[in-house]
Amino acid sequence: MQERLAFWGVASEMNKLLSLFLWASLAALGVYVARRRIIFALKTGAIVYVVLLFGRLLLSLLTGGAQNEPVGDLVIPVLVLIGLWFVLSKVSTAYAERRDREKRLRREALTRASGAGRAAR
Repeated sequence: MQERLAFWGVASEMNKLLSLFLWASLAALGVYVARRRIIFALKTGAIVYVVLLFGRLLLSLLTGGAQNEPVGDLVIPVLVLIGLWFVLSKVSTAYAERRDREKRLRREALTRASGAGRAAR
């Protein structure tokens, strides 16, 4: 009997994290539909997830539900989010640098092709 209760405790915790992930995914999907920028949508989804996670923890602490949810359960999701934030920041920075470099090269190619950069004789 105790094994079943332990399983339902774990299932309940996973259900809470998955529901937070679902809300964050829906927010990211909404941003992607509106803006059509995947990196911006992923960052928004991560921010929504963090805000919901800490909001749920704060609500749990304020209402006295913290006996069932120790603060230690927050450590792994926070470490995962920090890792994801680091990866997303590196990817988005690399993408922005590559995009700017490509724009600059296109602009230089256009000025060379049009002859606009030459001095008058």
